[in-house]
Amino acid sequence: MRINAYLVRWIRQKYKRLAPKRKAHAKLLEIARRYPRMFADRRLTTDAVPA
Repeated sequence: MRINAYLVRWIRQKYKRLAPKRKAHAKLLEIARRYPRMFADRRLTTDAVPA
């Protein structure tokens, strides 16, 4: 979950239109669903991406 928090913070800083935490988190989940093999940490945990 710490990695997710860092990624959300990075998204919020890089993309100003995703500055609200809810939008940034939704974008992270969208990317994780679209590219499931992009994040190596997702395969190591069972609750990394909620359904």
